[in-house]
Amino acid sequence: MVDLKTMETVTGAGTYPAGSGTDSVTGTGTAPGQRSSRPAVLMGAQYVRSVTFRVVDSIMLHTRPPVRPNTSLTLDVNARQVGENLPDFEVDLGMRCHGMADAPADGSQPPTLFEADIIYSGLFSLRNVTAETFEPLLLIEAPRMLFPAARNYLADLTREAGFLPVILQQFDFEALWMSQQAQKKAG
Repeated sequence: MVDLKTMETVTGAGTYPAGSGTDSVTGTGTAPGQRSSRPAVLMGAQYVRSVTFRVVDSIMLHTRPPVRPNTSLTLDVNARQVGENLPDFEVDLGMRCHGMADAPADGSQPPTLFEADIIYSGLFSLRNVTAETFEPLLLIEAPRMLFPAARNYLADLTREAGFLPVILQQFDFEALWMSQQAQKKAG
């Protein structure tokens, strides 16, 4: 179970359902000691669950000046319930990043410089959830809370491997979730 003493709370975050409130990291706006009935996600531990990093041509990497690779990034979010009938979940933020050199003049495929596969996870507990807020809290708010640390981990990993660090901008997890919902309805 998630330890309530080491949790960060996000309540009323996002735009679902319409007009439900604004972002709050400090709580629900209730007086100290009062319990709120607003949906909340509480974050416990966060950690690197899995990492694979492969440098394709390490000798060439260390015999020439560093290059800024052209990167492609794929993000994926998964959530698993920790125990049956418990409000605790493990949320995985999967990042697959490929760094490639500039395309050769002959038009052939650009050479791959590195491949990184990272699964950054966190333990979350849900409070006062409804059917409308359950999925958005796990698939929007939880990865939004994990992303800054996962992004820093990728930057450190690529820098330590000898590349210029891969710097990612904030990602819109709400747009990703809404896109997935639209695909489910269409398919």
